[in-house]
Amino acid sequence: MTQTWVVDSNCFIHLGSMAPDSFVRDLGKILPSEGMYVTPGVHDEVRNVRFQRWKKQPNLLSSLKSLLTTISIDDSQIRGLASQIGERASPQDVDLSLMVLASKLSKEGKQVTLVTDDFKMTTTSQKVNLGFSTCPPSTFIQKLAEIGPKQVRSGLNSLSRRVRAAEMRYAISRAGEYDIQAKLTWMVDSLLDTKGDTKAVVANTSEQTSNQKLIRALRKHLLGGDVKKSHVKSLGVLTTVCEPIREFDIFLASISEKHSISDVVDIYNSGIEEMSQVLESIGLGLAPLDESSAEIAHRAMAGHTYRMESALGMLAKMSGNLNLAKLHLARALQSATLIDDRGAEMRAMYQLGLLALVAQKWERAASLFETADRQAQAIKEDRLPFVVCAGIMNHLAENDKKANSHIDIAHQIVKQDKKKSALALYNLGNNLLAIDEAGLAIEVLDEAMECAIEVEDMESMQKLAEAMVLANSALTVKESQQNESLRLYIDGLNNLDKSSSEAFEKQILDIEKQAEELAKPLDGTWDDWQPASKLLPDKSPLTVVRIEIDDEGHSLVVSNHLELGVIGFWLPEGEYSISPGHQLSIGNSRVKVATAPEYLRKEHSIRALVAVEKPEEITFTAQLDI
Repeated sequence: MTQTWVVDSNCFIHLGSMAPDSFVRDLGKILPSEGMYVTPGVHDEVRNVRFQRWKKQPNLLSSLKSLLTTISIDDSQIRGLASQIGERASPQDVDLSLMVLASKLSKEGKQVTLVTDDFKMTTTSQKVNLGFSTCPPSTFIQKLAEIGPKQVRSGLNSLSRRVRAAEMRYAISRAGEYDIQAKLTWMVDSLLDTKGDTKAVVANTSEQTSNQKLIRALRKHLLGGDVKKSHVKSLGVLTTVCEPIREFDIFLASISEKHSISDVVDIYNSGIEEMSQVLESIGLGLAPLDESSAEIAHRAMAGHTYRMESALGMLAKMSGNLNLAKLHLARALQSATLIDDRGAEMRAMYQLGLLALVAQKWERAASLFETADRQAQAIKEDRLPFVVCAGIMNHLAENDKKANSHIDIAHQIVKQDKKKSALALYNLGNNLLAIDEAGLAIEVLDEAMECAIEVEDMESMQKLAEAMVLANSALTVKESQQNESLRLYIDGLNNLDKSSSEAFEKQILDIEKQAEELAKPLDGTWDDWQPASKLLPDKSPLTVVRIEIDDEGHSLVVSNHLELGVIGFWLPEGEYSISPGHQLSIGNSRVKVATAPEYLRKEHSIRALVAVEKPEEITFTAQLDI
């Protein structure tokens, strides 16, 4: 298991005063992709620390930026830990935040070491059994030397000795204030454990190598690759038993060829049937085998299972069944952890976060988005959508400190690349529209438009204008009276200069005028059956905004057309697999068009109500996003 490091401020202060100019380069060769974990409080404490031995003495945080993963911790968790260990005995809040972070990462199954020379953090963490180990900065550096390439060991060992000498001098200088024997014993023990740890890692690696090779070999075989004969022989019947899992990829390939589908439920049901048959067949084959063989099989097949569960989750979401979507995506996440695919975990967490948002479970959604953000940092993916969502959820949950931390991070990301940020925020806005969160979508799209205007990205501005008209049309009365504090919060994503601000205001004014025109009652209505082409000359589809069901079971489908605005369709009683974002087409049926009642115009901005002579002619098409 890869070691995860949570590092406190004192370690960075030591590094600033003693590390040579090769340190960051050497560190990049050793640390895992997520680097070192810290909390925002560490940034505050070492903001002005510089590398003293480097030419021009650069800022430490700037130099280490690519090697740091910063995670915000909620104040309530810090207070909870302080209460556990006793307020009078508590370390400072920044130290507590690091302890909470280390414990949280440990509960996620990581092997975590908190790097600190504050012995109180060691004793208090042991007192409440937080699940992580600790070591002083000198031991941290020596451990890095042990696992690093040969060319960096000499320099890191030398740095470790200098830091250890400083730690010892400081401890001895405090001898008159407290009993330093326990701390010195801990420092020496951590040093002695270093070599033991290295031997243990080697032994553990040797034990696991055989199984890992077989897992990789079986995975390669199932993906159609060539596998060594010796590995095939060692796998035995597993290659045959696991063969049916390939059916998942055949099924996914068959639907991925389509750009859009009108039979979402039928495809979902086919997928469920396919999955049931495959898993039953594999289960019968694995049942007589031992636990080790079953573990190899499940890990090798986890990628196939992840892809299938993700697809079923998205199909369930497209059909409007959010509970089933949540179940499939949770299973997808579980499968992703078996293959240690952080990208897959990130995507599953994001989708689960959106579903938690729909259920108004703000803190749950925040936790999911924050975890997705950690995974994005670990694999160097764009983290902006996750940071923005985590910030919004914390704001709604009134976790102001964390919310402000997220918006500050998001602001810095946007500042670095406005064009890229405009696209990321445009996609996020569309995702929010797809779950009928028009109020949030508008605020996010506003910020995307600001970015596009600043970099004069005309293509993005056009797409954003269309999305914003749709979002304005989709607003309910409740959403149009949205919390002003949330609007001000999201405004913190980007700052406009005067000229860009004027261009933005003009663009928004044009969009609002267009939305206002499209909110007026439709001029042409008729109460006799007329061809659908009279309403939609080019037979262009409408985008479903939301679905309302009355007491009698009739469905009002609220849909939007870029030229006509919001139109309502009354459908007879029955089950319809519809969700926001679907494309509605009338087909060859005739229609009647009537002015919408005042309450519907006010609630949904509906311009007209449409009755369809042959409801069976209506089709709902989902754009595939799997």
